[in-house]
Amino acid sequence: MANLTAAKATAIAPRFIRFGDAPGYLGMCRDEFNKTVRPFVREFPIGKQGVAFCRLELDEWADSYIQAKSIEKAANQDNNRPRSGRQGVNTWREKRLPVSTKKVVSGKSTRSTGESAFEKALELVTGKRQSNT
Repeated sequence: MANLTAAKATAIAPRFIRFGDAPGYLGMCRDEFNKTVRPFVREFPIGKQGVAFCRLELDEWADSYIQAKSIEKAANQDNNRPRSGRQGVNTWREKRLPVSTKKVVSGKSTRSTGESAFEKALELVTGKRQSNT
């Protein structure tokens, strides 16, 4: 079993990478590979229908892409700051709502003193007026 593991560790990486494996080698989908990488690397036939790319050229493309697109980060940037922005002290402000100045009188409706909307709708549907008794 140890010999099998040692054999895998010393395996030689292939120089040619077939088209079906090349996007995965760079960690992207086939559509992104065709759009972003394929126009900038050489490809060549393998057999009657196969297409391959040179692994070294793919590595060179990846190196130049990283150099051109990477985002520089500040050297003293603290990535472990609390996400809420608080520094261990409760800095949340309580919003106090103003106290209502209206007085509530029990037993009286504060809405309409006239005919209710239900009575109006009932009159329209039935064509009769309800008595107030």
